[in-house]
Amino acid sequence: MTLHAPRAVDVLDAVADRLARRYARVASAEQVHALVIDSARRYRHLDHPAAHARSLTAQLAADRLEALRWTAVARGRAGSPPSFLFVCAGNGGRSQLAAALMRAAVAPGVRVTSAGVSPVARILPAVIESLDERGVSTIGEYPKPITPEFVGAADVVVQFDCGDPLDDLAGPALQTWSLAADAASGKAGMRRQRDELAAAVVRLARSQGLDAVEL
Repeated sequence: MTLHAPRAVDVLDAVADRLARRYARVASAEQVHALVIDSARRYRHLDHPAAHARSLTAQLAADRLEALRWTAVARGRAGSPPSFLFVCAGNGGRSQLAAALMRAAVAPGVRVTSAGVSPVARILPAVIESLDERGVSTIGEYPKPITPEFVGAADVVVQFDCGDPLDDLAGPALQTWSLAADAASGKAGMRRQRDELAAAVVRLARSQGLDAVEL
């Protein structure tokens, strides 16, 4: 017997129904469905197997809705810590490094995410390896596009010379970081990049009034 994968449209409808129930207090069913379709379109440029593209769509849509929920519920609450968004071109390298290091440096309640102008298929293996050397995990993370929901949930946005005009979205909260020109050359270069970012995220966290441990 041959097993046939369900049609993409049926999978997306099921994802939308599931998320609409989970986030009923955040968005209407129609809004959730539109967000799911938009999330699928944002991965069209990738050469993923269909099932992978569908699961990425589901995760991205859920994360966007969670950003909306966080903005409505947590942001602005007395004593709420600042939130951070790191952005680079593909969200497979620098922004993933910075976000992972920031999560390791600050308390679990701090919102930290990353995104890319044009997300790649997967986090670079060298990034994962360099973080593993420090005992810092990227488990559960994946390259994702920058969206208004992620920007809206961020108090501070850091971009890595990605060339995208984020100023209109982030306003005065936008920072641009540059890394050493040789930072991505081989394993030694990746380690230098990691170490430079480790120091930078600790400085950033402390500048925002957070306790941050040295990495």
